[in-house]
Amino acid sequence: MGKITKRLIRYFTGIICVVGLTCIILSSIFLSVIYTDIQYRDMREASEKLYRAADDSSQYGGIISDYQLSNVFTIRDGKVTSLTGMTGGMGMNMSGYMLNLDFDNLEEKGKFETLRGGELLYYRYSTGSGDIIVIQNNRFSSAYMRYTYIILAVIFMLALLLSIPVSAYLGKKITEPVIELQKASMDITKGKFDVDVEVKTGDEIQDLSESLKVMAESLEQKFIMQRDFIANVSHDFKTPLSVIRNYSEAIYDGLADSKASRRYSGEIISEVDRLNSLVMELLELSKIQSGKAALKRERFSLNDFLKSFGTAFEMQLIQKNARLDINPLEQDTLVLADAEYLHRVVYNFLDNAVKYCGDRGEVSLNAARGASGIKVSVRDSGPGIDPAFLEHIWERYYKGARSGGMGLGLAIASELLKLHGFKYGVESRLGEGSEFYFIIP
Repeated sequence: MGKITKRLIRYFTGIICVVGLTCIILSSIFLSVIYTDIQYRDMREASEKLYRAADDSSQYGGIISDYQLSNVFTIRDGKVTSLTGMTGGMGMNMSGYMLNLDFDNLEEKGKFETLRGGELLYYRYSTGSGDIIVIQNNRFSSAYMRYTYIILAVIFMLALLLSIPVSAYLGKKITEPVIELQKASMDITKGKFDVDVEVKTGDEIQDLSESLKVMAESLEQKFIMQRDFIANVSHDFKTPLSVIRNYSEAIYDGLADSKASRRYSGEIISEVDRLNSLVMELLELSKIQSGKAALKRERFSLNDFLKSFGTAFEMQLIQKNARLDINPLEQDTLVLADAEYLHRVVYNFLDNAVKYCGDRGEVSLNAARGASGIKVSVRDSGPGIDPAFLEHIWERYYKGARSGGMGLGLAIASELLKLHGFKYGVESRLGEGSEFYFIIP
């Protein structure tokens, strides 16, 4: 038996015990009072009928019998008369309880015990011509309460007995899908992300199973990206390290003359700078994603900002015989942003565009006003991006088929644009180039 099943049984039995005991206690307090009050009302009604019967000189036997009265007394001018004795009705022998009843001090209604230990109820009905006192045996109330307690006890026991199989059934229905989810979660911890859990409960457990599947898919993608990242990092670090080692060994072994040593030293410095740049990119991305990067917003001219990239890629463009066109706003405007971070974003966009524009290609840096703000975009005439890569192109660790590096530039740009709160995106078609953009509100 599962833990949840045992817990359900405890809960069910506990609730039933509390409810049962509460019902018994409340019934013992209120039911007898309510039933006794009903008896008093009946006795008053009987007294009124007896009074009218006396005026009509009718017989009392039918009324006494209908209301199951033990005895009826009339008090006139200090004289006590038993009507049941006159009629031979259902009343007890007066000697059995008269000695325990003080007619002079009787209130409107109440109880008293007979000399034989029985309990009687009385009701005193006052009229202009005297009082009518009706007496009724309280054994009916006691019997009613006794049967009520028996019925409540039987219901309590049946509910207690039924709660165990019902709890066990419900516990099984609940624990079976939970156990499946537990096994699936253990498989995920072991790296088995292809979980196949079919839970059709129509409640939160089914929602949990669907969330577990989504989580498994997300973890699988993260695992693949992390694995690719390690492979890419290893590759990108291995190449410059190999160059550094080879050139260093040549210099150390004296295989290079002074001119060659100087050239080798320059290559070593270049590769060290490359490694340093890769490390700085990783640290920068980690800093931004951890929320430790703070924006230094300031107002600056957007057109001057765009024109500052005019000579940034001059050498790369000359080597490819390509050109860069900058199309600023017709009417310059001041924008509020972190100029340094935004420069990093545009630089990364242009770096990718120049890298993939091809020989004799074209790259354009554009600014245009739109309904939602100023759109700043970088467009190239390259081969375009496979649609399958567009969904993941902003992700950390992701390296598309056309990427020659670690793919951190776009990830950093994405985080910086999120930090600004700017909308951004990419549009691309194979053979028609790509356009990376962001919108300044």
